[in-house]
Amino acid sequence: MRSAILLSFCFLVHGLLPAQQASNAPQTFAVATIKPSAPDAVVLTQIRGNRFVTAGTTFVDVFKYAYSVHPDQVVGGPAWLRTEKFDILADPETEKRPSSDQMKAMVQQLLVERFHLVMHHEQKTLSVYALVKTTETPKLTKSTADPSGIPVVGYNPSGELQVGNATMANFATFLQRFVLDRPAVDQTGIAGRFDLVLRWTPDNFRAGGKPGDSEDASAPPGLFTAMKEQLGLKLQPTKAATDVFLIDRVEQPSEN
Repeated sequence: MRSAILLSFCFLVHGLLPAQQASNAPQTFAVATIKPSAPDAVVLTQIRGNRFVTAGTTFVDVFKYAYSVHPDQVVGGPAWLRTEKFDILADPETEKRPSSDQMKAMVQQLLVERFHLVMHHEQKTLSVYALVKTTETPKLTKSTADPSGIPVVGYNPSGELQVGNATMANFATFLQRFVLDRPAVDQTGIAGRFDLVLRWTPDNFRAGGKPGDSEDASAPPGLFTAMKEQLGLKLQPTKAATDVFLIDRVEQPSEN
């Protein structure tokens, strides 16, 4: 499980489906500023009003938001794609807030226009986690939010993930984005949107001894046990043909 990148608890609001530009969607941001991050910047990706805002994010961080992928699905390119950090403020300057798909499409275009990204994609067999049902009835709370609304997520690196108005595919994407060390795919077959809370003890917070041990007897269990006990779901390691994106060309962005 990868180390946490968020240093404080925050809510991020965004969609999780592959970006498909609607006919009335703005194709590009009207204004976009990209600048190097401060050394102590807290990693953040957020839709703030109509704006797309990041802090302390690498190119790969922004790419995985735009395409809803795990970093393992981004192949090639120079080393700085994964190490150099940027702050982005991009505004479509529209009265109506773009949908999640429209915002993702604009971020994809931003990568092309400002990073001069050229890429192609193909399928590759990768190690993934399949999100599946257990023999027990899933413990899921149906969302009462507008089903056409965008999913929300709150992540705390000490071991808490809260999602709202999310499908199981959304939930799998949140897991791969914040928690897991490999891509995740939804194989639950469960339809609908749900509000979920998952609490666990991350590996890097556990005491010495065998995995899952903790100095605090009241601490939540490890991720895999917590998933079964709290949600009635399971993360099953497997291999699957997965889309990967191969970077053919990319350049350092100009600030404006």
